[in-house]
Amino acid sequence: MVEKLTNSIKSDGWSRTSKLVGGNENLIKLLGITSPMDFLHLFDDMDVVQSKEKPNWTLFRYSKGNNLMVLDKKNEDINLDYFEIWSILENVFGLSYSYIQKLIIAWLDEVYNLSDVIPDFYLVYNNNIDGMRYTI
Repeated sequence: MVEKLTNSIKSDGWSRTSKLVGGNENLIKLLGITSPMDFLHLFDDMDVVQSKEKPNWTLFRYSKGNNLMVLDKKNEDINLDYFEIWSILENVFGLSYSYIQKLIIAWLDEVYNLSDVIPDFYLVYNNNIDGMRYTI
């Protein structure tokens, strides 16, 4: 059950998966998540791909065109998908912006060996990132 729910989150997103099981609290219980870091660990196995269009970008994703994180090596920042990662930490776990940044920094260092990057978020609408300098 946990594996099916985890795969559903990776393919369909947190919101759709939580609706299937009756909400965020139920999904957290079913997955055995006890902390915000447990949530981030759901994304420990993303494919890491060098962007062909933007040489300074490294893309983190499960499927082509659905990038959950974009590392801009030139600017030393990493932007996470707001709806799939950042908003869950913010709205479901009730974390502040600065705490989310610190948590993501620790996770990125532990899992992807990324240090000295500044995490932020981006909003995706119709496959375009809104409010940021990036388009994917």
